[in-house]
Amino acid sequence: MKRVLPALLLTGALWADAAPAHTNALIHEHSPYLKMHAHNPVDWHPYGEKAFAKAKREDKLIFLSIGFSTCHWCHVMEKESFENGEIAALLNRDYVSVKVDKEEMPQIDTYYQQLFARLHHRRNGWPLSIIMTPDREILYMSTYIPDSDRYGVPGMRTLLPKFAKMHRHERAKERRLVQENLAKIQAPQKDVQEGEEGNIGKRYVQKMWRRFDKIYKGFDGRPHFPMASNLMLLLEIYGLEGEKKALQMVDETLTAMAQGGIYDQVEGGFFRYATDPDWVIPHFEKMLYTNAELLQVYLRAWLLTGNPHYRRVVTETISHYHARLEEDGLFYAATDADSMGEEGGYFTYRYDEVMQVLRKHGFSKAEAENLLEYFDISDPGNFKEDRSNVQCNIGFDAPPARAEEVRRLLRKMRAKRTYPFVDKKIVTSWNAMMVRTLIEAGVIDPRYRKEGLEALEKLMRRNIRNGCLRHYTIGNADPKQNGLLEDYAFLTDALITAYEATYEKRYLDKAQKLAREAMAKFYDGKRWYLNEGMPRVTTRYLDKYYTTPLARMLDDLLRIAALTYNRELYAKTRKMIAQEKGRILEAFDRSPHALHLLLRLKHGDIVMKATRAKLLAKRVEIAKIAYPFLLTKEEKSPLWLLCDMESCFFYDRNFTKVVGKIGKKGMKSREK
Repeated sequence: MKRVLPALLLTGALWADAAPAHTNALIHEHSPYLKMHAHNPVDWHPYGEKAFAKAKREDKLIFLSIGFSTCHWCHVMEKESFENGEIAALLNRDYVSVKVDKEEMPQIDTYYQQLFARLHHRRNGWPLSIIMTPDREILYMSTYIPDSDRYGVPGMRTLLPKFAKMHRHERAKERRLVQENLAKIQAPQKDVQEGEEGNIGKRYVQKMWRRFDKIYKGFDGRPHFPMASNLMLLLEIYGLEGEKKALQMVDETLTAMAQGGIYDQVEGGFFRYATDPDWVIPHFEKMLYTNAELLQVYLRAWLLTGNPHYRRVVTETISHYHARLEEDGLFYAATDADSMGEEGGYFTYRYDEVMQVLRKHGFSKAEAENLLEYFDISDPGNFKEDRSNVQCNIGFDAPPARAEEVRRLLRKMRAKRTYPFVDKKIVTSWNAMMVRTLIEAGVIDPRYRKEGLEALEKLMRRNIRNGCLRHYTIGNADPKQNGLLEDYAFLTDALITAYEATYEKRYLDKAQKLAREAMAKFYDGKRWYLNEGMPRVTTRYLDKYYTTPLARMLDDLLRIAALTYNRELYAKTRKMIAQEKGRILEAFDRSPHALHLLLRLKHGDIVMKATRAKLLAKRVEIAKIAYPFLLTKEEKSPLWLLCDMESCFFYDRNFTKVVGKIGKKGMKSREK
């Protein structure tokens, strides 16, 4: 019997792994986030008419939950509520529960985020939790909801029975609540007070200076987001107007982030944001869009300043993505913040364990203590439960000797740990961002340009199916979501970048084709939409976690018009921008790429033309030119030419003189 019992226990364990206690409709989905919830006791359904028809047929409320696979608080809510049998029973009895991956269906997320903002007059995050009638009328909207009443907010055990009772027995009260919420959502928006456009670059710098954290750098305190589009615009204004404060804010912020805990000092790559103003403790997930857009800023700052630390950040992060987050030359969407059962488990260290490793590898006690102080690995820890997140101590004038050896040992320690969950979606828009980054990083090393161009070809082969651009693919599954405005906008941007790196006309032709498709699909003559189909979600100019696709698309159209001398397209795009000019100026500090459009129209594009051989030979020197609205185009001429939409206004055989002329145009911009 002693031999039989362990065998039975082992068989039971294997059976438990093979047959989970619960399986719901999400098991058939492609999204990693939805699959994470496939074995919850909650009877989840994917977003769609089938689920909504069930709610109407059974006269049940709808519980809509929106999140993504690497969202820490989404995991917390799952563990507390969606894996809880008691709460699952409440949901299954009275609700049709619907799960949405916001990365799979960003238009659905944006639609409900807009409703939330109108209802509560503030911005929201994830998870987004919504209780609706069977007709999808809003009863309640919140973010993370605890399992029980906590943090001064009602929990799931309170809310679910409350609204179920209202739906069963208090329909008049339910209707009043629906009407109250609808009135708030439909309330007229305040009239736009169009700001002054004059000196808008200087005013932007002044406003960002007021928001600038003079101690820890960055903007707006806690939490600290990298805000790549704001930083890039400051660099552009510096290039246009010579505003030294603009460069100072960027330089100090990029340095603080590169030395801080928001940057993975051991393997490279940026975490999504820092939880405190000092950049020490991040939210540990790594997003492809965060890294792709930040690297573009670091690369531009390196070209303007020559700071070698910026170059190091670019090369380390690209190496990290190749090593950890690449599939056949394309890049995964994100990595999770949690690992080994805790937030930051893979990334953080205990003082004693690192000290032991250093001593074992021949470091003296004094040497090890000094290096641990440099990397901010302390006995009490800077994170939680005596764990430390690695950063570079700004109190040191320079890295101590053997610092790089310590980094290698810290990497070896991580190699024994479980790497965080990786969301393996190949998102078109985010990969297009990284394609642009790699192509532009060719000024550091030509192999990056080659990798970027190869990735562009692979992205189009993989995510354009039967002539239709798709939002993302994962594995060998057939993609479900057609391309959104962001996919067209960022892929068009990557194609224009590829043209200016190679002067192969096919890239510019493909960019024009995608731009025409985007206008046909997402523009109705008055407004732009994020998506086709219902609900059609209007898009705005506000940059959030990455550049707004609307401003990116319009920027694409302006550049295509300049490169092809398409005056009709230029006039049409200018009119589109003019229609929203008031809203842009009203919130110009939160719409940096839209403000970039206004500055582009004000100062004008310069198209530098020469033979392909000349342009390629001078690509590094061209990249270092500060004027931000410089485009390049192949021209079979023995001269260097500078042109705008009206004419070619300067030409010479001497490249230095041509660059000087661009500099003089920049000086004129400063005088305006």
